[in-house]
Amino acid sequence: MGHAIRRGALGDVEQLRPLWVSMVEHHREVSGRAWPVRNADDAWRRRREEYVAWLGDGTGTLFLAGARDGRALLGYALLKVHAPGATWDLGDEVGELESLAVLPEARGAGVGTDLIGACREELRRRGIEYWAVAYVEANLGAQRLYEREGFRSYYRNMLGRVDRGEP
Repeated sequence: MGHAIRRGALGDVEQLRPLWVSMVEHHREVSGRAWPVRNADDAWRRRREEYVAWLGDGTGTLFLAGARDGRALLGYALLKVHAPGATWDLGDEVGELESLAVLPEARGAGVGTDLIGACREELRRRGIEYWAVAYVEANLGAQRLYEREGFRSYYRNMLGRVDRGEP
């Protein structure tokens, strides 16, 4: 553990593509053929636009994790802050761990934990008490990581096809 974590900026977005693609392919792998996964180029184009918008309007904060020698980007986290929904009394703003991507060869080495820690500190600095994360249910490694970090299930989103057929 103890990776070099730094705050990223709009100019860092392009270097995230390989990590994003790796995450998309991991989603494809863990979900099997149960749910349709976009091709990596289309997924990146869409997510890149969101990252640029969030970093540009200040609702997003990017953290980058590198090896201590500073040469390799091992992972990143994109933290988004927004108003909570109408039902839950969670304060004026809540955080959302929108993306957490770690290179396959770096998974299990504490990179994700360090990135989550940086996000947690940012939320504390801003006086935000609650945050959320979503993950693919078939991704048991992600579930274990988030549970170790104190996340608990509070709301379940379900997905189905309108025609009630197979996904």
